Amino acid sequence: MIYILTLTLLLVIAIMFSLLGTKSRITSPLPLHFLPWLLTLIVGISNYDQFYEFNEKSFYSLLIWFTVIFIFYFIGELVNYKRENINVYYGLSHIEYECKKYWIIVIPISLYTIFEIYMVGMGGADGFFLNLRLANTLEGYMGKKFILMPAVYPLMMAMFAIVCLTKTSKLNKYSIYFWMLLYCIGTMGKFSILTPILTYLIIYDFKHRLKVKKTIKFTLLIIILALTLHFTRMAENDHSTFLSILGLYIYSPIIALGQLNEVNSSHFGEYTFRFIYAITNKIGLIKELPVNTILDYSYVPVPTNVYTALQPFYQDFGYTGIIFGAVLYGLIYVSLYTAGVRGNNTQALLIYALFSVSSATAFFAETLVTNLAGNVKLVLCTILLWRFTVICKPVQ
Repeated sequence: MIYILTLTLLLVIAIMFSLLGTKSRITSPLPLHFLPWLLTLIVGISNYDQFYEFNEKSFYSLLIWFTVIFIFYFIGELVNYKRENINVYYGLSHIEYECKKYWIIVIPISLYTIFEIYMVGMGGADGFFLNLRLANTLEGYMGKKFILMPAVYPLMMAMFAIVCLTKTSKLNKYSIYFWMLLYCIGTMGKFSILTPILTYLIIYDFKHRLKVKKTIKFTLLIIILALTLHFTRMAENDHSTFLSILGLYIYSPIIALGQLNEVNSSHFGEYTFRFIYAITNKIGLIKELPVNTILDYSYVPVPTNVYTALQPFYQDFGYTGIIFGAVLYGLIYVSLYTAGVRGNNTQALLIYALFSVSSATAFFAETLVTNLAGNVKLVLCTILLWRFTVICKPVQ
């Protein structure tokens, strides 16, 4: 218990320094990353006896991660001190942004997505909603699978972020909202709920300043929707309770992290640099397939196959890999956020908002590097859409 209490105290000090000391926004890199970790540790304290012991490996791994991340975010807080509060985002108050008619594309895609959801849901051996989930996650799934929906996701997500930021018509807004709802149903995944909500909140915070009450409301909404999604898609013989699900999704990855061993592989950094191996396999330079992003289960004692954001870095390079991963996260998020608040870079703001889910869910799994191909597509779609579909003009 001493390990988890020590980490909890360190996170409380770091968060208080950020929110009270430098008056940072709750969506700035440090609180965005550390608040979910703090919630995870609090859940762990309250459910400590229900899981295996919080061991030394988990403690030292997280201590290294938190320390390195804090150094980078501390520097970012100092660089952006007062700037983000005196002039939240110069461009948003002096320039009016208006996007073009996305609904012309979104409505036909939405109609076909409804058709795909029906075909996939009815095209498997299990229940409708479980078929949707398995079609998105199960390797070698034998039923109907999605084709269009995952292919257009980067484009639609970029449109969603731009619509949240710009002046647009109701038809534009509600059509893209409707597709995001369809995507939630089609994937039956918690990230499909969390990603658009978190993206919206961060953009709203830059425009209007996010209040604590609104933050709490959206946090409760995310929890309720995620739990509803779980109970809807679970198999008939699954008798999970609310408390067991809370522990499974929030706390168990930290305990599972302590069960991991470094991988002895002939492929240098096969998890960390999976993107490179996937490309070289695709173009025929190597025959070996990249490692599966869906990991094996560990029993802690409940079964879990997620191991926090530290997993790829630790399994490839041990504690040195954790330092590398923390440096990478620190550089990416501080750079994007600083470009947004100091450089008046609207596209950096949008990309920061879109990438925020990877930082906020680091307690659960690694998605920034593991899903690098999808994230690159997301960045390209955002930049191109902003360049060719958004009109900028001075506020009258």
